[in-house]
Amino acid sequence: MAVSGAVCVAITIFAASAYVTLDMSQARPALHGPVHYGLLVAHVFTGTVAILTGVSQFWPGLRARHPRVHRVMGRVYFGAVLPSSLLGLVCAQLSLYGLATSGPLTVLSALWFVSAVQGLRTARQRRFGEHRIWMIRGFALTGAAVTGRLWGLALGALVSPADEAAGLLVFATANWLSFVVNLLVAEWWIQSRGYARTLPSAAVSPSISSRSAQSSASVA
Repeated sequence: MAVSGAVCVAITIFAASAYVTLDMSQARPALHGPVHYGLLVAHVFTGTVAILTGVSQFWPGLRARHPRVHRVMGRVYFGAVLPSSLLGLVCAQLSLYGLATSGPLTVLSALWFVSAVQGLRTARQRRFGEHRIWMIRGFALTGAAVTGRLWGLALGALVSPADEAAGLLVFATANWLSFVVNLLVAEWWIQSRGYARTLPSAAVSPSISSRSAQSSASVA
């Protein structure tokens, strides 16, 4: 976990460094103009905060010894993910590379927003078992910013830099793999650790008796 966290932080800082100077010529994707660049910068920096604070949420010692710090960092995490996911959704629609690249980024941003809402809602309701599950899923999506670059480097090494069509295919494939593989690993982790089995039965699915009671109440 420590090594993974350090890698996430290092790659995130490196990727965000291109936007620190606010020089539009340093932007990695093609842009429509200054407004598009401003939205992208806001997305990058809120996403950076989400990754840096999200890593701390999986530090067992912090949760155990400093629960108040854990809660504060969690609020900062949600305060970064919610706007960053919405900004990502907007930036995906502005992509100049077509549906092949905007499609996966749209799906990723939507899932990222939903996971954050669910994580925040279950925490506020003190349903901490479900909160843990949604945080694992949510951070798997947050980490797509890191794994997407790794997939891009791995797949890019297989094609010629001069082949624009192949480069676009690599970009689109890396965008899908960045979060689909992460979510599969997250679900494997949730199931292998038995996190879902420890939830109250009502949190997984309503029991027959509860459904019957609800039906009786609705008829009455």
